[in-house]
Amino acid sequence: MRKILFFMMVCMVFSGCVLNKSVYIPYDDKGHKDAFYEWSPHDDGGEWWYVTGYASDQNDKLYLYQITIFRGYAIHNVVSLLEAYALHLSFTDCSTGQHVFSEKIKISSDDVYANSHCAFFKDSMMCLDNQQFKLVGRSDKFKMNIEGTATKDAAWHGKDGVIVMGHPEDPKQRSFYYSFTNIKTKGEIEFKDKNGQWIKIDGNGKAWFDRQWGKFSELGWEWFSFRFFDDEEIMLFPFPKTGSKEGTYIDKKGATVSFDNYTYNVKKFEMFNGKKIGLGWNVSVPFKEKEYEVVPVVEDQYNPAFIQDYWEGICKVFNKQGELVGYGVIETPGSAY
Repeated sequence: MRKILFFMMVCMVFSGCVLNKSVYIPYDDKGHKDAFYEWSPHDDGGEWWYVTGYASDQNDKLYLYQITIFRGYAIHNVVSLLEAYALHLSFTDCSTGQHVFSEKIKISSDDVYANSHCAFFKDSMMCLDNQQFKLVGRSDKFKMNIEGTATKDAAWHGKDGVIVMGHPEDPKQRSFYYSFTNIKTKGEIEFKDKNGQWIKIDGNGKAWFDRQWGKFSELGWEWFSFRFFDDEEIMLFPFPKTGSKEGTYIDKKGATVSFDNYTYNVKKFEMFNGKKIGLGWNVSVPFKEKEYEVVPVVEDQYNPAFIQDYWEGICKVFNKQGELVGYGVIETPGSAY
């Protein structure tokens, strides 16, 4: 947060006032309304719109993409210079091990803002209309233009959408969190390969959308999203430093069950930029086949972000018989351990 405040002060000096086109809804620390209403930016706290998806090309090569728009501010509803947005784009070519990441931070303006259907960051955007998604991302090494249809209703996590953020005893450490966990996608992805040549592939595959907001300060979590081939999903949200855990099971029809009686073991740790990151997991959950091994497809899927660095990568999910039963996208921030 200190880095965001410093960045905003620099922008105040060099940019002058800008037009803020965001359309806010009230922040309510006592509850939430439906997922479509809560898409809009809130007038307090921090928040993000977050998509991770995978696609396969005509040769069955596997790719992962991420587009995330973060929003936060020091003082709301004063001037837009006190409201900052960040855009994260990442892409992994699983066949070559290439991983690219870009980050941009801007003060809200006439092309950096959010409203009741979209979050915009210049020429990148994420939009939701009914259950139809539009995802556009642009960086110097990666471009995406994807449309998606959510096949299930939004899944609210925790207790009626409330996550205790690792501190069940502290009511200030709370967030609201829902996901569309099964989005069928189509479109185009372009990326620069290791030789600097632009490659175009289809964006056909699956994506997972997260919407989360709150006034919490705890950042030491890990996040697991298992996307099984039978169209069921599991989300795990543990906090290694405090021992608090939350999880959600989503069945084929979109019915959800919240649970915390799961365990996982990190198979090994690697150091990225001086940070300890877990890679590879044995997971035990009370649903489906219960025991799973989670293996990163590419080890270096590290995102060296300015605000909070993190590993965000695609993994293979195997059952006890060694059969591939799905893909997982796992997030481990540098502050988790």
